[in-house]
Amino acid sequence: MKKLIYLLIILSSCSGLLNAQTVDTPAIKKIPTLNGHTFLSTSYLQSSFVATSLQADIGIGSTSTLKIPGIIIDDYEILSFEGKLLFVDLNVQYQQRFNPWLALFISAKMAGRLGTDMSSIMADGVNTIVGGNIGWLVRIKQTDKLNLSGTVSLNNITGNFINVTKYFDEIINNEPYPSVIKKVPAMTAGIGFRGAYAFSPTFGLQFNLDYAYGESLERGASKAYFSGGILGDVDFNPKYKVPVGLALGYSMSSAPEIVMNDGGFSNLFLGKIGYTGSQDFELGVQYTYYNVDLKSVNDKPFISKIMLTLKFYF
Repeated sequence: MKKLIYLLIILSSCSGLLNAQTVDTPAIKKIPTLNGHTFLSTSYLQSSFVATSLQADIGIGSTSTLKIPGIIIDDYEILSFEGKLLFVDLNVQYQQRFNPWLALFISAKMAGRLGTDMSSIMADGVNTIVGGNIGWLVRIKQTDKLNLSGTVSLNNITGNFINVTKYFDEIINNEPYPSVIKKVPAMTAGIGFRGAYAFSPTFGLQFNLDYAYGESLERGASKAYFSGGILGDVDFNPKYKVPVGLALGYSMSSAPEIVMNDGGFSNLFLGKIGYTGSQDFELGVQYTYYNVDLKSVNDKPFISKIMLTLKFYF
């Protein structure tokens, strides 16, 4: 009888210990923070934190109705159209943390531009860019409120351009090798800086600066590419217990996956709403309004784009 009592006491003690450990063990927050602030991730401004993560972005947007000029033959214009252009994006990036100051990132991306009807497809063609990059993220400095990192990367993309109007234009101008389809590979090497600053658990600021040089999407030419941006965000979770974050920002870029093969700079205005209540993932919707230089139209059109962002931390 005594042995049975002793056995029940031991089992009861073990059960109480296990319950206490279950109750007292806090959830581990895998999302990086500064000064109690959780930063929102976007598709155009990359995170400065050395962490293991997987991010996927998918977006779609369009222009307003555009007047697309045709080809002039003896004072007559042919193959001119009015229509809209559709823009699509798909980006996936994986980042592996090796130690507190070093991580490797690798990404795959696809960007496309095509008309929304047959007339605009005939006039502007079908343009796609596929590729990716690989590089290192190195933490330079970290304090309670500031995180600053640098990047070194190699970028490899291939542009595929199908343009019937340009093909006829080349025939009329006696180009030696006219072609409907052009496939142009391009490789660049780049460096960059990424930063984040937390004013408080509620307010934060992020910034990026990137420079790359190498082959362009114009055959036989080299080019320098520049991107820079700033993003401010508000997290309502720490103070108001509402797991919602808002972000507004601006970015300027000449990256080919944004401006395609037409060159120039694009001015991007960003807005995002995201969920900030999770310990290990982000979910949000991003709205981007930006302009591009298009050789197929007289004006510089603006694009409105909606993008869904999902990011997991491990």
